[in-house]
Amino acid sequence: MLKKEDGRLYLEEGHEVVAELIYNNHEEYYDVTSTYTKPSHRNRGLAKDLVDEVVEMAREEGKKVQPTCPYVSYAIRDSKYDDIKIK
Repeated sequence: MLKKEDGRLYLEEGHEVVAELIYNNHEEYYDVTSTYTKPSHRNRGLAKDLVDEVVEMAREEGKKVQPTCPYVSYAIRDSKYDDIKIK
């Protein structure tokens, strides 16, 4: 289940956090600093789901995404994310 806190998106199974995305909320952009997926839950697309959620938040709020985290930079490399990428 997807949950949101200030500066954090995460997925839980039961009461266990299995994936998370950490970001700093700035006036004009989200600086996504890290993602983590528990080793037993990797290769399921969970981190990408969290990236897609922060992208959707940015679009809804008219913000951009600064992909400080290397995974996020890789995940939004496609041109369909050009509207939210900080150039």
